[in-house]
Amino acid sequence: MLKKILTEPLLHFIVISILFFVGYDLLNPVAPDERIITVSEGRVAQINNSFLSRRNREALPSELDNAIQGFAIGEMYQREARALSLDVGDKVIAQRLRKKMTYLLEDLASGNEATDVALNKFYQDNSAKYRSSAQYGFKQVFISLDRTEIELNKLLLLQDKRIAQGLAPEGDGSLLPSEVDALSKEQLARKFGELFPTELASLEIGQWQGPIKSNFGLHFIFLQEKTPETIKPFEMVRKSVLHDWQYQNNKTYTEQYEQRLLERYTINIQMPSLAKEG
Repeated sequence: MLKKILTEPLLHFIVISILFFVGYDLLNPVAPDERIITVSEGRVAQINNSFLSRRNREALPSELDNAIQGFAIGEMYQREARALSLDVGDKVIAQRLRKKMTYLLEDLASGNEATDVALNKFYQDNSAKYRSSAQYGFKQVFISLDRTEIELNKLLLLQDKRIAQGLAPEGDGSLLPSEVDALSKEQLARKFGELFPTELASLEIGQWQGPIKSNFGLHFIFLQEKTPETIKPFEMVRKSVLHDWQYQNNKTYTEQYEQRLLERYTINIQMPSLAKEG
């Protein structure tokens, strides 16, 4: 009976497993301080935000506990792998370790409080980011360039006379709308071409003018609405300001850390010798 038990593969597996873990603990001891896993407030917030982005809802307490434990176990795996030197020369592990350092830097950077004073100063210093674009609403009469220069000049002269008489110009049929509701400079540039909104900005409201050029041809314009650029009030863009401030704060902290690394380390570059061309 004993002989049969000793020949069981399961027993062999159990014995080998025990020997592996005992031997591993003896040969590769993890330092006591390395056995303490601290999950910071910033990390918990990141775990919670990750859950929110995947599930579109806040995590339940039990779900958050499970996610935190999963993170902690992952941390344990990494520390055990480093104790076995499995990270040496492994690009994937190196990338993960750099990512961990990035998280650490973000946690440290989050120690800088986003006070109202700090946010207001950032808002003032970067006010150009929080401008509402100029908008234009107008009527337009399209003139195709698909004609000879003589024919085009004759047609334009005729439209100038109509405008001088207080009449609306006449043009060619097209799929373009005859009336355009208020659009921003960026929207107009995408629709009519980069130079179109610049020329539009020079026109006066309430009269037929032009023609001005677009990607399609020429246009006589009756400008109905012209709203200039304005800086949005701070309270309207507070969330955007906070997001931008946090991004810049993290970026600045990371740049400062990398500069300190460059001061601490020496970089030796061994360039390969280039073979001389025949």
